[in-house]
Amino acid sequence: MIIEEFIESSNQAQSVDQLFDLYKQAMHSLGFDRIIFSLMTDHVSIQRQAGHGIMLNYSEDWMKHYVEKNCEVYDPVRRFMYSAPGAFTWEGLMEKPLHSDKQRVFMKEGDEAGLHDGIGVPLRGPRGAIAGVGAASSSGGVELRDKKLMAYVNLLSHQFYTMYMTLESQRLTKGDQPVIRLSDREQEVLKWCARGKTKSEVGDILGLSEHTVHTYIKDALKKLDANNMTLGVLKALQMGLIQL
Repeated sequence: MIIEEFIESSNQAQSVDQLFDLYKQAMHSLGFDRIIFSLMTDHVSIQRQAGHGIMLNYSEDWMKHYVEKNCEVYDPVRRFMYSAPGAFTWEGLMEKPLHSDKQRVFMKEGDEAGLHDGIGVPLRGPRGAIAGVGAASSSGGVELRDKKLMAYVNLLSHQFYTMYMTLESQRLTKGDQPVIRLSDREQEVLKWCARGKTKSEVGDILGLSEHTVHTYIKDALKKLDANNMTLGVLKALQMGLIQL
């Protein structure tokens, strides 16, 4: 119910501050109580310049350290946001062999500052705009290998970004929307994908080939006018076409 509740409440947010409060609450329910949202590039469509940590609840001591040491230049999480294909864990990122000693020390300092079990979520906007969310737990113990958890984090973050862009541009959607109908199979496939299942796993659950699952996804996304799975799932949830 976390996703549906957040979609409903965020759609009614009257300001970006209220929206961020709702997002923090939703993420906290998943175990992440430290959040930072940054605009990685200029967002021309809403006339906002790039900025690190435009909304956050990281500790003041950590952010002071971050600024004084100019960590933005070599922060590996921030740097990976530009090319990351989707949500990622900080631990998984640091397993890659290309990081400098300085970057590894930086990540250790973050852990010592109470930023445990970190994740990053890259967000793609219009005209090539890129934003990103960093989230961590001050107490630790988050099961980052849980595919369902990561899928929920991804959905929450994209819904947050969608509504952030809507509120900033003051272009709330109005008027009647075209009626969209998904077949029973399309709904089932999207539902399981939203729960973090791969196409192969969805096929096993529903007794379908991976190719058939791919076809259902493609057809559903076309009906929803969505260019990726995350956006398609969000639209389907918003329209009440699927439930988690």
